[in-house]
Amino acid sequence: MTRCFFLAADAEYFPYACLAARRIVDVSAPIDGCLLYTGASAPDLEAGRHLLKDKVELVDVADFMTSYGFRFGTYSVAAYIRLFADQLPVFAQYDRIAYTDCDVLFNRDINDLAGQQLRAPMLAAHDDYMYLRPSYRQKLGLKPGAPYFNSGVVVFDMNAVRADGLLERTRNTAIDGKMNDQNALNIVFEGKWQTMHPNWNLQSLGTREFRFSQAWARHFAGGKPWGNQVGVELEALRIWRDLARDTPWGKPFEQRIPFERGMTKRFLRRFDAVAGLFGKDVQRRRARYDGTKMHGIYARQADEGAMAVQFPEVLGGFG
Repeated sequence: MTRCFFLAADAEYFPYACLAARRIVDVSAPIDGCLLYTGASAPDLEAGRHLLKDKVELVDVADFMTSYGFRFGTYSVAAYIRLFADQLPVFAQYDRIAYTDCDVLFNRDINDLAGQQLRAPMLAAHDDYMYLRPSYRQKLGLKPGAPYFNSGVVVFDMNAVRADGLLERTRNTAIDGKMNDQNALNIVFEGKWQTMHPNWNLQSLGTREFRFSQAWARHFAGGKPWGNQVGVELEALRIWRDLARDTPWGKPFEQRIPFERGMTKRFLRRFDAVAGLFGKDVQRRRARYDGTKMHGIYARQADEGAMAVQFPEVLGGFG
């Protein structure tokens, strides 16, 4: 089985993608990797090549994306690059591809992720945030109880993807619906994705129960390490800072305050049950949400190689 990993970025996010890719290289056994980019500056490209030391191929896809004629609306071109994995020549030789956003920091060998047995075209992690607002099913035209995945870390079985034209359908869905890439992926891959172990995409919603050191890959889906840093564990921030140390990109990772931002928010979440008595449906659902319980459910499903289940919020008791 031939496999690789990749990231994608525009000029703004190119530095962060380089740092995330370097972290993957540092914690993984040798594996082919590439960073697909558009519009990166010459100084950033030089810094990226120095950081990655030919261990990750930098591929300019600006001309490809332009010539393809894809119309992105108000969204960044880079967000849609993953939807062209079946067309980009750099991926022609691979039958297994792992994709990760540039705001994901790996603690475990990405070979362990990309090399798993797949029984579906895609391996992805549930996005519990969406289950607090189940109206997404009606808005996206999904079936009752349809689960929803976060596309920040996914693995494609390219043989199945190519055979069924799934990414072509995703591109068309994004264009016709004028929607973001994640929604389009969820529509086309409905019923076609396998549950990823939650440790491979530990998102912000779960950080009260599960911290950075427990994550195989921590997804900073809320506050960014280079942004407001809310919910970014200090241990993780130190790693980002170390990765950026010999690059021109260190300043955004300077620690703003002497403690972790977001502790107050996590403390207030303890009172969700009270707020839920008087608040909206989302607060009531959040009050019943048990991150430890859901983590265990998804972990068992992943260990069994199970497809994503219907009505996961009902299974978890917070629907």
